[in-house]
Amino acid sequence: MEIKQLEYFAAAVEYGSLNRAAEKLYTTQPNVSRVLNSLEKELHVTLLERSNKGIRMTQQGEELYGHAMSILKHSNVIRSMSERPNGRRFSVSGYRSGLLTKLMVQLYQNCGEQLKYEYREGTVEEITDNVASRISELGIVYFAEAQMPCFQHIMWHKKLEFHKLALRGICVYVGENHPLYNRESIRFSELKGMKFVTETEDFFAMEHHIERISVGAFVSEQHMNDRFYTNSDYMINNLLLHSDVCCLGIDIVPGGYQKYGIKALKIETCEPFLAFGYVTAENASLSPEAEQYLERLTAYL
Repeated sequence: MEIKQLEYFAAAVEYGSLNRAAEKLYTTQPNVSRVLNSLEKELHVTLLERSNKGIRMTQQGEELYGHAMSILKHSNVIRSMSERPNGRRFSVSGYRSGLLTKLMVQLYQNCGEQLKYEYREGTVEEITDNVASRISELGIVYFAEAQMPCFQHIMWHKKLEFHKLALRGICVYVGENHPLYNRESIRFSELKGMKFVTETEDFFAMEHHIERISVGAFVSEQHMNDRFYTNSDYMINNLLLHSDVCCLGIDIVPGGYQKYGIKALKIETCEPFLAFGYVTAENASLSPEAEQYLERLTAYL
């Protein structure tokens, strides 16, 4: 199996037509058909069903598609290495956070321009994958303390180590257009009437644990009025700034955040239940930049 075969298969699925795929790949339709036929022959399955209306994936094609996209993603990362300037780099993977990105800027200001800096956002799975594949030196994560056994199993499987820094609660981010913006805190029961944007479909998302921690209010995911789903930071910020939609977050908010028109409301009677920390490769020796970054993060916490 060759990367080229997977690229042609992914293009055919994306554009729904062998002719359109050929145009995007700067080749001919017979060549695309030949490459796809060779892939099907090699795997002994039918991946695509052709008709006058275009193409449609078979069940086997759907199973292959997810794996193919993962392989192509990592293939592009490997190819991009030749485009990177020579020299040292420092990379962190984490969640959407003003604090974590602010610390990255401070590190740049302190260490100067002799490094290349990278910050990647993602789900817990994507963050830990980046550390396991050495794309990032550090992964900053949080998850419910009750999920620790499951998370530690993932760490063992990926040959990673988790270092816990703190146990934190949750808060609700609201903008100036939200009716509760002038409040300092809210009750669990009030979450039922609020409109939310969901950031990621993540097994470790805090929303899955609302029912366990909503003392006396019994709030569950079903009670939360999800109006938007997005993985776009710009979309979330625009919703918070210009609508009455809010989002859940971990109770770690940099000082002065309110001046941007976004406020974090604490949830009353919410005990800390989120394990916050960082992930490294097993037995890894941290770079000076990683140590400085963690020192700043620990000092803030």
